[in-house]
Amino acid sequence: MRIFVAEYAVANNDVRFIEQGMLMLNTLVASFSRSRHTVYYPTAGARLSCGHALPSTSFFKSLAFSKNCDAGMVIAPDELLKEATEILEENTCNLGSPPDAVHICADKLACTQVLQQHDLPVPRTVVNCMTQGDWVVKPRFGCGSERINKVNVTSTQKIPNDTVATEYIKGEHISVSLVASNSSILPLTINRQIIHHNRGSITYHGNQTPFEVENREEVIGIASKAVKILGCRGYAGVDIINSNQPCIVDVNPRATTSIVSVSQILTGEIAELILQAKNDILPSKIDTLGSAEMILSE
Repeated sequence: MRIFVAEYAVANNDVRFIEQGMLMLNTLVASFSRSRHTVYYPTAGARLSCGHALPSTSFFKSLAFSKNCDAGMVIAPDELLKEATEILEENTCNLGSPPDAVHICADKLACTQVLQQHDLPVPRTVVNCMTQGDWVVKPRFGCGSERINKVNVTSTQKIPNDTVATEYIKGEHISVSLVASNSSILPLTINRQIIHHNRGSITYHGNQTPFEVENREEVIGIASKAVKILGCRGYAGVDIINSNQPCIVDVNPRATTSIVSVSQILTGEIAELILQAKNDILPSKIDTLGSAEMILSE
């Protein structure tokens, strides 16, 4: 098959996210290539050791090439992913989540409300004012750990426009990586997220996998239910604070940096699992071997 994989930072040479973008792109392109597919990827300059590079000056303009391919994937910041997915679906077979799922997941408030309506554990979330206590303030539409801050509120405080505030929960930062099809969900791993706190700023610096937790079945069950409710397809990740109970803080309807380390310990190719998900023939389980980590540069 001819596979198209477009990653926003690489196609646009966005230096803010180029390191993460290259890692995710290389993981996917290499896996599809090992599975004997012909892979194309747009790039503003950087080159991979496999696949076919497509010179790019614009991420969105580069998506036009997907018309020449049998299937494709797009990775982009939350606020751009829906539009990119819609373009991809007009051109070829989308191996990721549909636009509606992407739209809900990108909106931190709407996503939390949907999960809450289905009795899944989420932190208390507000958009107008914070009351006394510790809160995490983050963009309502945002990517990864960009502009996330912990604040201590001593009296009622207004929340800045275009942000949401969630109650601060102490616990282990973990994520669950899954692959979802129309009729089934295949949990891959639980991962430890490497999170740094610096003068109120909360930043993501990598992940380690697998990560053992005592409530493994509960964690996987909650993450799987969230992905099913939101309608995610293909590779997805669910971010969780594991405290007295697992609490969902974000759902990513696309490949995340966890795919870099997860793909290193799977006994099968992540690319083949993504294709099997599209064809609704996912296996009931997949084994892992060893451990891996992905650490971002400072």
